[in-house]
Amino acid sequence: MRRLFTLFVTLLALTVAEAQEPFNGRITRIDGKGIKARIKVKDSDKFTFSDGKGRFGFTDIKANDVLMIISRRDTMHIPVEGRKSIDIVWLTEGDSFNYRATESEELMHYGFGYVKRRESTDYSSGISGERLRATGAKGLVEAIQMCYPGLRYINGELCLMTQNSIGSSSKPLILCDGMETNPELISIYDVKSVEIIKGSNMYGFRGVNGVILITTMDAKEALKIKR
Repeated sequence: MRRLFTLFVTLLALTVAEAQEPFNGRITRIDGKGIKARIKVKDSDKFTFSDGKGRFGFTDIKANDVLMIISRRDTMHIPVEGRKSIDIVWLTEGDSFNYRATESEELMHYGFGYVKRRESTDYSSGISGERLRATGAKGLVEAIQMCYPGLRYINGELCLMTQNSIGSSSKPLILCDGMETNPELISIYDVKSVEIIKGSNMYGFRGVNGVILITTMDAKEALKIKR
């Protein structure tokens, strides 16, 4: 009986370890320069951003997933095809785009390094509504804080700790479907995804302390969520 219990615990540990295995990637041009892009998992709410050197990371990629690499107006669909990491070279041929994707031992051996480094660059990874609800939090702000510790209440004000804050707080611009809002008024069951952008100049001086972008689901998607 004890042997069966030990075997069960071992198999469970292996399953958990496999589920948490990091998936590291890199996107570069032919000359080796990194590409800043948005990386989305097709047919999923999962997404992240590559840094200035083209590095990005996920922790929950499946062998049959397809990565959508979005750079400016160009989008490429790249199947994971069972790879444990992916090194993408973006090839340009005239007006068309092509790529070369290989598995990289260098990226595999880096462990969670790219994931952590990605989260310390200008952009944070996107947080899906599914992940937020899985925290068990009743409110949206609490759920975001559990997934992103850099969001805190300081003197009663919701603040985003960024490179610009350096020992002080910084109030972020918070938008829901493009409109400025109070996140405490948004139901966690209506959220499709949350994206945190640190130190963005895309929104002028209002975005210098970071931006929190909240996207809500449409009616059909919301009906599928168990409240």
